Amino acid sequence: MKRLFSFVVSVMLSVAALTSARAQSRFHLSADLARYRGDSTSVYLELYYSFDVSQLTFQLSGTKWKSEVLMQVAFKRSSDDSIVAQQMWRIPFSTTDSSLLSSSRTYVDVAGFFLKPDIYRLSVSARDMDMPAERDSFSMPIDLQPIAQNQISLSDVELCTSIVPADKDSVNRFVKNTYEVKPNPSRIYGAGLPVVFYYVEAYGLLKNSSPHYYTKVTVTNSIGTEVLSRERMASRVNESNVEVGTVKVNTLRTGSYNFNFTIIDSVDNSSSTSTKRFFVYNPTLPMDSLTTTTEGSIMGSEYGVMAEPELDREIAEVRYIAKDAELAQFKSVTGVDAKRKLLYEFWRRRENDPDAPKKSEYLKRVDYTNEHFRNAFQEGWKTDRGRVFIVYGPPDEIDRHASEGDTKPYEIWTYNSIQGGVEFVFGDRSGSSNYTLLHSTDRNEIHDDNWMQELQTQ
Repeated sequence: MKRLFSFVVSVMLSVAALTSARAQSRFHLSADLARYRGDSTSVYLELYYSFDVSQLTFQLSGTKWKSEVLMQVAFKRSSDDSIVAQQMWRIPFSTTDSSLLSSSRTYVDVAGFFLKPDIYRLSVSARDMDMPAERDSFSMPIDLQPIAQNQISLSDVELCTSIVPADKDSVNRFVKNTYEVKPNPSRIYGAGLPVVFYYVEAYGLLKNSSPHYYTKVTVTNSIGTEVLSRERMASRVNESNVEVGTVKVNTLRTGSYNFNFTIIDSVDNSSSTSTKRFFVYNPTLPMDSLTTTTEGSIMGSEYGVMAEPELDREIAEVRYIAKDAELAQFKSVTGVDAKRKLLYEFWRRRENDPDAPKKSEYLKRVDYTNEHFRNAFQEGWKTDRGRVFIVYGPPDEIDRHASEGDTKPYEIWTYNSIQGGVEFVFGDRSGSSNYTLLHSTDRNEIHDDNWMQELQTQ
């Protein structure tokens, strides 16, 4: 998923949808997940997603301006890489008012899946059908645990922009349990959106015979300090119940927060807690002095709004310039906060190093490789051409050779400013547009004067 280069700027552009500042694509997909109790063998998982319609390319067709987004979602079982659920659908947009094309308009939707408890890899992508380069995607592992039976338990928290009563027979896709629940996949609140709406389902309420149970809502800041707390008593009526409510965040200062919902049994004090991270942007309030340390700086940076899949992706992408000690850290680090800190300090160490690549340029190169060197088996940055482009930059010359007689396609890249001039030779040995590095005159790269033999078809 594209990472965010400016928390402040992106929120100013749109509170409900983040806009990527990466050069290769302005299209940004926000997404969130929530797990609910399904049937006896499955968990019900909802995927919430949103994007800014003004990021799309509209074409005039008759009297209407039209655009279309292609959405793709797939769940693969990690143990054998088999696809257990997959959906693809198109989302059309049209308007006769051209003045609306440049105004920020957030499209929000939800997709539901019944899945057996297991470890999966979720892949989500969205693409502008009229401009293929305008796309966004992400992939993340999911350890889908069943919701406990016969004891007090909770679903995941869904953070929303609004929750209102609805008819139980409504066919509105956002309606569940007599509420219309509009999700906020970006989880950004504050300026323009001062109230957090929350939805969570409680289960196992009849485990004990007491007529009451308790719920507690707390909000903690990036260093774990509780900034809001609320408790209430609820009546036991059914085995399950829907808990909805609001939290005002107009007094909270810009930063990252955790929303925590806890249910407590009044008989044996057993409890269950569900937590969801969200973000606040309130430009009229000063920064909290307690979070202006390095941790506060991290949460105020672009990493403060990046989810773990985005962090994992960037950690993988920077391996080409990481030192051995940093690579060891990459392998051992766990947890969102630790990964944010790791990346923040990784680039901070390179700010004043004239020989180190600048972050913006490095990540632009990554995006370029994904756009130009992707093949059926690998993302562009993982290919040999991608690695060389990211590490050394654009070549001064490229000599391309198509398949000729008994020779497979190959390319020769020339860099005039490296070691007095070096060449890199890439060959498509498999015929699948996967060009591998066969030879280089760079003293730190593979060297094989007989590289042409690798390209012979006979």
